[in-house]
Amino acid sequence: MNTPSTPLTQPDASAPEILGYSHENRPILLYQFGHGPKKLLLLGGVHGNEVEGFHCSEKLLELISRGHAAVPAEVTLYLCPRLNPDGCASLRRTNHRNVDLNRNMPTQNWTASFTHVPYYPGSTPGSEPETQALMKTIEKLSPQAIVSLHSYEKAMVNFDGAQSEALAVAMSKKNNLPPKGDIGYPTPGSLGNYAAHERKIPTVTLEILRGQKLDDVWAQHYEGLLESLQWLAKN
Repeated sequence: MNTPSTPLTQPDASAPEILGYSHENRPILLYQFGHGPKKLLLLGGVHGNEVEGFHCSEKLLELISRGHAAVPAEVTLYLCPRLNPDGCASLRRTNHRNVDLNRNMPTQNWTASFTHVPYYPGSTPGSEPETQALMKTIEKLSPQAIVSLHSYEKAMVNFDGAQSEALAVAMSKKNNLPPKGDIGYPTPGSLGNYAAHERKIPTVTLEILRGQKLDDVWAQHYEGLLESLQWLAKN
């Protein structure tokens, strides 16, 4: 790992905040590390069958909690390892009510139409408790950047909007995935639309290679995740 170029602070030992509860009454947890003025919100487990994503988020949590990595002094990291705890528990893309949380955000382009069952956007925008917990968190924190960890057959560092590209490029230099502003298909009701396009928050969706061995996932991506903290500290 490269030596960080900005001052570091040791992680907090505080207990996680409970943002809300899933349909099956599992807590949605948020961990805080650091006290810097620049806030990074990192999400895992939006899609419960994308184990690569929530594995990385939990490995990062472990790394920082044990003091094996630290957060730049300028940054506060807010880490939600499993936004969709019901889906993660059953390795299902959707939540317990079969809603795709990344199509349920109340965006201007939200639509009730969907082409595949796993993309069901819910009956109304923002209908799900997991979505509501995320919305309240973004409103409360006003983060300067958001990173969401997913997986896809076409691995990439996907960014939404011009303001997100620099963060994607910085991460891509560490994980050797292409930074792309288009994932290849429409995503109405997504976090990228909600946060980046409508609220101008730099937002990156790290699409890890689906099916990659988990040890290889972490080896490829931990420096890129730490780089997101360094990037925010400098910008």
